[in-house]
Amino acid sequence: MSSLKLVRGMRKLLTDAVEHGSRAVETIQLETAKRPFTVLEAISPIAVPAKTVHVFYDAAVNVTHASIRGVNGVVGIALDAAIALAEKTTDEE
Repeated sequence: MSSLKLVRGMRKLLTDAVEHGSRAVETIQLETAKRPFTVLEAISPIAVPAKTVHVFYDAAVNVTHASIRGVNGVVGIALDAAIALAEKTTDEE
């Protein structure tokens, strides 16, 4: 197996790990926070503020993990381009 093929495989494994790890952590964060928010939203005097905070919390978690996955995608594309350039350079020699 060529070194560049190995590097390409490692790139794929790493970006997949970040993608799936981010999705798993996002799910855990949302589900864990859902429990206390559900209790607080059932208490009449604080239901509306609790729901508001819950919506903002969920949005913040979603945006954070979408950003992580977005940067991960860009890094993957950049690495693919660098590997392709290295392959081209190697082929020309």
